[in-house]
Amino acid sequence: MTMIQPDPAELMLEVGAGDGALSTRLAPRVLRLFALELDRDLIPDLHQALSPYANAEIVEGDALRIDLRALLGPFLRPDIKFRITGNLPYNVGTAIIERLIELHLPITDMVFMLQLETVMRIGAAPGSRDYGFFSVYCQHHCEIEIGFKVSPACFVPRPKVQSAMIRLRPRCRTHDAGLEADFLDLAKAAFSHRRKKLANSLRYHEAIGPMADEILDRTGVDGSCRAEDLTVETYEELARVWHESKGSMIKIRNSRFEIRD
Repeated sequence: MTMIQPDPAELMLEVGAGDGALSTRLAPRVLRLFALELDRDLIPDLHQALSPYANAEIVEGDALRIDLRALLGPFLRPDIKFRITGNLPYNVGTAIIERLIELHLPITDMVFMLQLETVMRIGAAPGSRDYGFFSVYCQHHCEIEIGFKVSPACFVPRPKVQSAMIRLRPRCRTHDAGLEADFLDLAKAAFSHRRKKLANSLRYHEAIGPMADEILDRTGVDGSCRAEDLTVETYEELARVWHESKGSMIKIRNSRFEIRD
């Protein structure tokens, strides 16, 4: 609870509520709690644990599939902070984070317990061995705060890996779907051939390839660098130039096909 610090004026979504160990500590401290759990075998225990709390709603479903906008929409208001927390399953933790980011809900922050290896990947710095596409993706969308480590001895049954806490605060920016799609394509293209030079990696991409040299020239980025050497800000600049270049090319093509009287 140290990193979460729930507040009576907050709406909280707990992903992977389990048998209610965390839910029962959250429910009395927030305005409303949605406890999301996929495992049907745990639902009866969760109902029993949360039965004393009228403000807690149990939602049986998959975080990767459930329509969170429909579920939470009626409760999302500018005057209420919306936060997400949970002990995420190790095998789908990154997929859940990616989906929550892509939904563009008005999230104040997300506090999760994850496998330590995943936490280090998300918060990794350029040039480190953990730095990769998912690092760039998460840091582009969120401010990252790595919390304390959690020993395997804290769990029953005891896992073989160490865990850690992490906070992701979504950045406040105007959402441009086209620009975000280009950022995603460019970052993926850069890391798709991790050991190759950046220029070569971008040239392999069907859409980016023909303009790779121009994009690098306009941004002043050294094409001989590797993908893991570039900062998130550099990827954002590359994506911006790529997005603008695409727009210019479309305008040129359209002008060629204009029908004049």
